[in-house]
Amino acid sequence: MGNDDDENDSIDEQDYQLQLARDIFRNPEDDEDEWLGTEAEHDGISELKWTCPINTTGADDISIVYHLAFLAPGHGDSLWNSSRCIAEHILDPKRRAVLLGILLLDNEQNGRKFSWPPKTCLEFGAGAALPSLALLHAGAQKVVFTDRYVNEQTFDALKLSIEKNALAWNIGEEEIGRRTAIAGHTWGEEIEILLKAVAASETNDADGSENENAQHVDLLIASDCIYNPTYHAALLQSASALIEPSTGIFIVGYSLHGNVPTSHVERFFTEAKQEYGLEVVHELLVEYSEGQMGIGSVDEERGNVYLKILACRDSVHCKDINS
Repeated sequence: MGNDDDENDSIDEQDYQLQLARDIFRNPEDDEDEWLGTEAEHDGISELKWTCPINTTGADDISIVYHLAFLAPGHGDSLWNSSRCIAEHILDPKRRAVLLGILLLDNEQNGRKFSWPPKTCLEFGAGAALPSLALLHAGAQKVVFTDRYVNEQTFDALKLSIEKNALAWNIGEEEIGRRTAIAGHTWGEEIEILLKAVAASETNDADGSENENAQHVDLLIASDCIYNPTYHAALLQSASALIEPSTGIFIVGYSLHGNVPTSHVERFFTEAKQEYGLEVVHELLVEYSEGQMGIGSVDEERGNVYLKILACRDSVHCKDINS
């Protein structure tokens, strides 16, 4: 009898924690996201829909279904402005031209610099994974969703997001299996599993067979991953090992959350250049007047998003800038 009571108490406590998390992170007044409600909830994972306005006459807005894993603090339980911002610049041609325009141009001396849609992509600390899902919609050949392992919820949420959007976008099961992969990755640790995930989509031009020896990734993304300077070196270690050295780019999006001085956050880019040979080749500031949704409140001061694109020192991007 006592054991049954203890078990029921445990279940009640878990339900309470889940409901508390829903109440904290739900923002019913935010018109950008549509809360799909309890029918979509799955083992502590909630389903929402985000819509990107497309600033092209006659073009329809694009909606993405994403999932939040409530009991994965810091890893999939929030949608950050930087994630939304990068997704907007992937999906909307006009925004994409502002972010990537100079990198997409043909260069007579160096050849084409960066092709769109990219062939291979990988997102660090994906969480809600709007950028990765946007890349899937945009036609990227392979998108690898990564996050640090906290619990299975984080990866269940990513799987649900891929499945729901594939269905909405009429992407078949075989194709989605070929074009997406989910992998656990702690920054600074071995990258072999990530390269294998990338290689699973690549084919040899000669015979169409699968190439198991992929060495690099065309597009890397990190949204709101540099707010804690403790992890800068580890993230840069992974990024510098994965990026395609000639034409690859690394998009870093971030807001200033006030947990450390701004200069400490921006040391990431100094360290990237001095220690890892990754240089900033383009940058943007995007302002969100409604601020950033925080824990139980909206913080207007954290609304701005800084987007910076890094590339290897010897890449065509850096050669073009320095010529």
